[in-house]
Amino acid sequence: MPLEIDLPPGFAGMPVGNDDRLNRGHAWMVAENVASGASPEQFGSYLMALVPTMQANGIRVFGKFAVGPRKGDVATLTLGVAHWPAEAPGNRDAVVAAMAEDYRGRHKRAVVQPVRLPIGPAIVAISGGEFHLPERDVRTQIKAEYQIPLPDGRSVVILSVIAESEDAWPAVAEATAKVAWSLRSGETS
Repeated sequence: MPLEIDLPPGFAGMPVGNDDRLNRGHAWMVAENVASGASPEQFGSYLMALVPTMQANGIRVFGKFAVGPRKGDVATLTLGVAHWPAEAPGNRDAVVAAMAEDYRGRHKRAVVQPVRLPIGPAIVAISGGEFHLPERDVRTQIKAEYQIPLPDGRSVVILSVIAESEDAWPAVAEATAKVAWSLRSGETS
């Protein structure tokens, strides 16, 4: 099912599709717009190296955008599509209830609730915590996530926005909501 979304202002990222020629073009375009020590060709090849993993995990869009009250705060947006488990109920409201229960079980401190988006029922979850890196490097992580069963009856969109600033959580929640609310079928009638 083709999907369309409105991305946050200033979003820098790339769509991930099945056409490697288009993926390469997107990777090179992103690389040319990113200020780094690598050449656009080198940075583009780094991005292309990630494409097979992103494809295998159903990721369709990946990138960053500025968020929050402080200059320099950025969030990472990932949008992926997963297939429903074979044992999932056919009713999308029942799927949402099961997803909410599962999410609460895996993320004890998350605030999880069902919502109704223009495309249909979904869950929204807000959580925060710490991400531990080697050498005692601890980073705060704020996450807003929507899980949206699609009308095709076979797929679920997972939209996740993560930032490292506790002060940014209201902006992260707002930006994620705007993207989730914009999700629509890309099929023309």
